[in-house]
Amino acid sequence: MYKLIVTDMDGTLLNSDKQVSPETLEALQALMRTGARFTLATGRIYRAAKRYADQIGITTPLICCNGAVIVDPVTDELLYGAPIPVTIGRQVLEIARRYDVYFHLYDKETIYSERMEKLIAYFQRISKDHPPEHRVRTELVPDALALFEQKNIYKIGFHFDNSERSAEMRREIEAIEGITGYKSLDTIYDVLLTGVNKGTALARLCGILGVSREEVMAFGDNENDLEMLEYAGMGVAMANAEAFVHDVADHVTASNDEEGVLRALEAVFKWA
Repeated sequence: MYKLIVTDMDGTLLNSDKQVSPETLEALQALMRTGARFTLATGRIYRAAKRYADQIGITTPLICCNGAVIVDPVTDELLYGAPIPVTIGRQVLEIARRYDVYFHLYDKETIYSERMEKLIAYFQRISKDHPPEHRVRTELVPDALALFEQKNIYKIGFHFDNSERSAEMRREIEAIEGITGYKSLDTIYDVLLTGVNKGTALARLCGILGVSREEVMAFGDNENDLEMLEYAGMGVAMANAEAFVHDVADHVTASNDEEGVLRALEAVFKWA
């Protein structure tokens, strides 16, 4: 039986309204009462995941920033972090500036950008409606390069428009030694250290919890979920995922708007 269930958020657990449905929420809480562990593995910054973790009642560490950090949602303690070195961060941002594209940087708590637009503008707008413990901090900075010498930066994100220009920028970035890039949403391209992904973070979390990979059930829908689905004993892709995600999964469930996570859990687990 699976002892750890881990799921991506956007396009997977969350529906198109960015909500966990009442039916899924009730089922997850009932499942955790049986002793099974449940957690999130997301490209989101920690505070953007903790809001949902608290709603669900998750106490198992969260995988955030596409695997670059693992955080205890009860104590807010950073259990693992893989920051991007100054030299690599500088190379990536120099390419971004040459292409004149929006980018943002994540540390554990804050999203930084040189432009007040897109993701940073979105979180600045919505965070004021959340309680302090769930607010995503945002900061506009004059020179993002300086942040790599001042803070632990775990992820660099770009606005991605699927144009040839964006693809060319991606090729240049991924030619940098030590860097790997993933699309986490149709419009977001994330850069992390090579070897840092949801799959390696899940392996690390299993070590912390004393769970084997065969005892893990994982859900995902996008490029940044591939390693996690391959690592898990049962990798489940959403119906709304692209074909290459279906190809690596052991099972394909319904879409995120059709209670796909719940449908797959119902087929495997029985809860009171």
